[in-house]
Amino acid sequence: MKHLGEQGVSSLLGIVLLGVMMLGSAGLFYAVRNDATASQRYEDEVRLRLAAKSAVEREAVTFERGGERAHMDDRQWTEHVTLSEETSGDDISCRVIAYWEQGELIVSATASMEPTGRRFSTKEYQRVRARLQKSEEGDHYVWLGWTP
Repeated sequence: MKHLGEQGVSSLLGIVLLGVMMLGSAGLFYAVRNDATASQRYEDEVRLRLAAKSAVEREAVTFERGGERAHMDDRQWTEHVTLSEETSGDDISCRVIAYWEQGELIVSATASMEPTGRRFSTKEYQRVRARLQKSEEGDHYVWLGWTP
């Protein structure tokens, strides 16, 4: 039996189905790639925040223990004082500053990282701040907590 007019319909249907599957797989690939980029960005953000918090806590310990900076008079904190600048092995640079604000000593750290080998290389920043207050004895500082 001859089926005139139906020649190649099944091939055409197969090609259309293959095209739909290719579009679906391209969309899935795009979604997976976006998720991987978001995960990498989140990991970088967490590493920067932890590096900044660690740097602030190290400097705060010197104030709590009554180091030489702990004996500075409140009037000497008229401007931002750079406490430390460091770069870790994984290219995270961190700068810690301190300044006097409303009767409290604010220790602030900014961590930054220059991403390398990525499609979109943007510099990432993360900043944290902690509050310290001079003790009643005046020989050291007391940790009050993090500020938003």
